[in-house]
Amino acid sequence: MEYKNIKDPQYPYASEPTVAYGNRVWSLVLGDKDLKEALPSEATLIALTRTGIAKSSLKHLAYVLGVTMEELSAYLHSSYRNIQRKKEDEILDVTKTEKVLELTTFAQKGIDVFGSRNAFAQWIHSPLIALNGQEPRQLLDTTFGITLLSDMLGRIEHGIFS
Repeated sequence: MEYKNIKDPQYPYASEPTVAYGNRVWSLVLGDKDLKEALPSEATLIALTRTGIAKSSLKHLAYVLGVTMEELSAYLHSSYRNIQRKKEDEILDVTKTEKVLELTTFAQKGIDVFGSRNAFAQWIHSPLIALNGQEPRQLLDTTFGITLLSDMLGRIEHGIFS
C-alpha cells in the first residue's frame, strides 16, 4: 500500500501544523472522554485501560497513523472481521485498549517530532536504513517495536542521525 495524503472534511486536522494540532490526537482517538490534562498521565492511561475505550476510536487512530483498518486490526492482534462486527460504541477489551493507547502515545510523539500528521504518517510508510529497509509501520504490532520506534523519534527530535 502506498501512503496517500488524506484530505477528509471529517478530519479537519489533517494538514495543520503541530502548533495548531496540539494534543488533538488524544481528543480524536478518545472522543468525548474527559481528560483533565492535554497529555494523559500514566495514572489516567491506567484508568482508561481498565475502563476501555470505544471501537469508534479505531478509525480515528487509523487515520492519524495513515493506515487501513485492516492494518490496525493486525496491530491489535485481531482479525479485521472481528473488529468490523463490533458496534461503534462497544468498549474494547483491556488488551486492545492498552494497545490503542500505546499507539496513540506513539502517534502523538511522532506528530510532535515531525510537525504534522502527514509528515509523521509519511515517515512510518518510508523504508528506513536503520530498520534494514523496513517501514516503521511494520513494527507497530509489538510493544518492543513501538519502543524501538519511540526511541528513534527521540533521537530524531534531538538531531541524532537515525
